[in-house]
Amino acid sequence: MKKKPSKKVHKPAKKPARLPRARTYALVLSGGAALGAYQAGAIRAFFEAGLDVRCVAGSSIGALNGYLTATRNVDTMVKFWQEIDQKRLITIQSFTKLFFSASPSLLTDQLQRKLVEEHVRLADLVNAPCEYICAAISLNTGKLHYFSGSDAKNDTELRQFILASAAVPGVFPPVQIGHELYMDGGLIRNTPIEAVESKKVDAVIAISMEPETYPKDPLVNTAQIALRTLSIFFRSQADDAIQRATNSRRHKAKKLFLLRPKMPLEMQQYEFDQKKIVRLLDQGYHEAQLFIRHNRLR
Repeated sequence: MKKKPSKKVHKPAKKPARLPRARTYALVLSGGAALGAYQAGAIRAFFEAGLDVRCVAGSSIGALNGYLTATRNVDTMVKFWQEIDQKRLITIQSFTKLFFSASPSLLTDQLQRKLVEEHVRLADLVNAPCEYICAAISLNTGKLHYFSGSDAKNDTELRQFILASAAVPGVFPPVQIGHELYMDGGLIRNTPIEAVESKKVDAVIAISMEPETYPKDPLVNTAQIALRTLSIFFRSQADDAIQRATNSRRHKAKKLFLLRPKMPLEMQQYEFDQKKIVRLLDQGYHEAQLFIRHNRLR
């Protein structure tokens, strides 16, 4: 008796495996004056690694770095820090003049305005695939305000937002927007994580320039003690911001990462020494590379 030929069962072709969706990120950039060089180096590493940044929020120097990050002008940002001129900027010794001056600020904001006018264009932000936010405080009400780049009607208004966020009290004059005067948002929210809490991203990366440990060198004058105290205050602010965000219901589905210098910094906030700034850029770049690998951000 002949066997019936068995029927071949045609299995449906396997569907190609879906590639995992790339993470999207919000960056939160703290203030820190000259220490913004560390931040710039870290941002360069993030973009070289291909991180998909959809939103940037910053205070003080983080507002300027933030704009250049949002508009993808990272090379311009790094070049700005590489070429910064100490002679045209505030130094630690300049702080002694604050207490003997009758003017409302130690310096004019002419240099800051020149830098902002040279680099900030609303059209660049409109065409960028990234939202931009900066923090400033109203001197009239004492309240914190988040300015969104999408609210700016023209170049001048956008530049005013950034200048207001970077107007360090007593050092630079406050900036008038509408009927109110605004100054550096870093005094209340130096690491403004709450500005991105409602954004549709997978994770938030905050960059604080206050180190995990401080140099062992003795503090020899009042200015150094004041700046160290300020650094400790801002470091505590960053820790509090992370804790608040962790406890926030809106952050249940988001991952939070905090990058801050692991090694002690060899310079202080208002020490615009070009050689030290270049080394700080490199420190931020290399520590961010390790941070990316350790946290598997890619």
